[in-house]
Amino acid sequence: MSHPSEETPSENDALDRVVLRYLQRRGYRNAAGVLRTESGLARRLAEADAASGMSVASAMGADAAISDHLLYHAEAETDPRGAASGYATLREWAQNSLDMYKSELCRVLFPMFAHVLLDLVKKGHAEDAREFYATHHADHMRLYGEDLAALSALSDPEHVLTDPIARKFLDNKVSLKMTQYSFELLVKFLHAQNLISMLAVLNAHLCVEVLKGEPSPYEDEKEGSVVITGRAPEAQRKFNSIKGRWGLVDSCLEIERVKQFRKESKEKEKEAAAKAREEAKKSKKQKKEEAAAAEERDAGGGDEEMEDASEKKTEAEYPVAMLEDPPNVIKGKVPVPQLDYDAFEEALEDLRWRIKLSKDVLPTVAFFTFTHAHGLLICADATGDVKHVAGGFSDSVVRVWHLEEDDEDDKGKEIPVDRDAKTPRSIPMTEFVGHSAPVQQVAFSPCGKFLLSASRDCHVRVWSMELKICLCAYEGHLHPIWDVQWSPFGHYFATACHDRVARVYAMDAPFPRRMFVGHLSNVDCVAWHPNCNYVATGSADRTVRLWDMFDGECVRVFAGHAAGVRSIVFAPDGRTIASASDDGRICMWDLRRASCVISYKGHVGPVYSMDFAGGGNLLVSGGADDTVRVWDASVPADEIEKQKEVPADADAATLAAAAAAAAAAKAAADAAAARREVIRRVPLETFPTKSTPVFRVKFSRRNLCLAMGARRSTKE
Repeated sequence: MSHPSEETPSENDALDRVVLRYLQRRGYRNAAGVLRTESGLARRLAEADAASGMSVASAMGADAAISDHLLYHAEAETDPRGAASGYATLREWAQNSLDMYKSELCRVLFPMFAHVLLDLVKKGHAEDAREFYATHHADHMRLYGEDLAALSALSDPEHVLTDPIARKFLDNKVSLKMTQYSFELLVKFLHAQNLISMLAVLNAHLCVEVLKGEPSPYEDEKEGSVVITGRAPEAQRKFNSIKGRWGLVDSCLEIERVKQFRKESKEKEKEAAAKAREEAKKSKKQKKEEAAAAEERDAGGGDEEMEDASEKKTEAEYPVAMLEDPPNVIKGKVPVPQLDYDAFEEALEDLRWRIKLSKDVLPTVAFFTFTHAHGLLICADATGDVKHVAGGFSDSVVRVWHLEEDDEDDKGKEIPVDRDAKTPRSIPMTEFVGHSAPVQQVAFSPCGKFLLSASRDCHVRVWSMELKICLCAYEGHLHPIWDVQWSPFGHYFATACHDRVARVYAMDAPFPRRMFVGHLSNVDCVAWHPNCNYVATGSADRTVRLWDMFDGECVRVFAGHAAGVRSIVFAPDGRTIASASDDGRICMWDLRRASCVISYKGHVGPVYSMDFAGGGNLLVSGGADDTVRVWDASVPADEIEKQKEVPADADAATLAAAAAAAAAAKAAADAAAARREVIRRVPLETFPTKSTPVFRVKFSRRNLCLAMGARRSTKE
């Protein structure tokens, strides 16, 4: 039996490490080398220093006494039950603090709660862990319900080593933002109350990004929720500053339409100029004769007018939607195929007649209601020309309705459409049978000739709309597939899987061309950038990640949602991306700045689908709250981008004024970024349905908004 004054081996080890760190900071390298050799701490100290970044010490400055004090107590602490009382003290102080700082101080409570609970379970105090969970879990149920459900099931130390949620907290640091004064209040309180265990958690498992200024009075509790991205704030900022190729490729339909419009405008100008020259050459006598002939035609009848009216219209009589400020045309690094000629010409013709939508001109919504299918319909989609509508069902069958085809019994007959009829007319339907589990997603190709279906049977199938058969089944997944989407040019498609991996396939190969690994939870949705060079993924880990198709690297991480990301979509100009989560919040992210610029609030519950109107002025969303909502998607231009270019041969005064204006604009932009200003918007219009959750919203090529869902029974 050891004497009470004897030090245990773990305490000796901790004390040696404290002395070694002190010698290193004071510059006694020879003495430190001797101690390192004699104590045998070289390898263990290097591994520990690499694992823990001493974030608290770096944030507080080079104060060796505080960091050594923290290190000694954190390593010598053997009983985690003292941390439970320390958490209760911190919780009471944070929740009773001033309202100005309360939201920021309460952010640290959940990661502290999670690590105290994991420490109790890991060291065998199961009863204390259950009591601790029952006492404090209600504070975090609103924002972190999914994580709490997983943590509540942990009761054995082996569970902590194998559970994915526990490993997420133990292997990654939690990133959160706090103003400088709030962070100083937190650290001073922990030191004043001698809560060394809480300081140890703060140092080892949290990365606090200290901001200047005062806390925002308009910040919502959900906006301050903590997110684990797997990267420190400094590393993530450097990571998100990578320059990207956000322009559109030359073969994009939007760019082709802009070129076509400019060409037609030049031809009209030439015709108008030629007509003006002919009019100028005519003599006064000829003009009088033509005026008299015109009067006779008006008096005699409008035969010629009738002939003109019978001619086919070549131009729309309403404003046509186009990209008002098209981005730069870039050369893509990913080889993309050309669309089928007929499909390409048909798509361009539809864009010629695409109505321009804005805040004053809202879209018309055509809703496809699947009756007697609630609980059976899982997903739906429609072609861009609205000729086919597809649905994926829980009975593993994909059903496609052909809206422009006649039934076999009615082929060759002209059947008048009775809009007042009480019985619906029959629509030809095809069933595609091949999956062995519920179908989670269906997607039509840009040309409308192929249909993708993803299922829980871990397979993706491609169906031919002409032959009405399965062309290929793609392998490579070992877990359920939640989403699948075509690239804007076809040929490639991306999948989102439960195994936290997104994959990219080409139609000519059964195995994936790219695998994107990095999410900390299952990937729920995918989307393609309009230039086909990037793929975006949304996950239950509350982040949106952007991946480069050329090298497979992640180039952006967007963190800010308080729930799992359910839907994502790119703007037509490729400059922004919208993401929606299970809590009903929609965020608009600027790809260049890698920051949230607009926050939309209005939905109650998960948002299942979103889409931008042609032209990019409006965003439409549909969700579980039985509504279709329309949002203003216009993003204010940066002050730097508003500056006009100054000619190189301008005088010195002009150049100096331009430089001063650019500097002022940059300072204003930096100040706005430092204040974390995010535009908050409410819906422009809300279209309620009759007890029908909206599974899919999509704009046709002529800007008709299509919405789809399965109506609930009135008895439910």
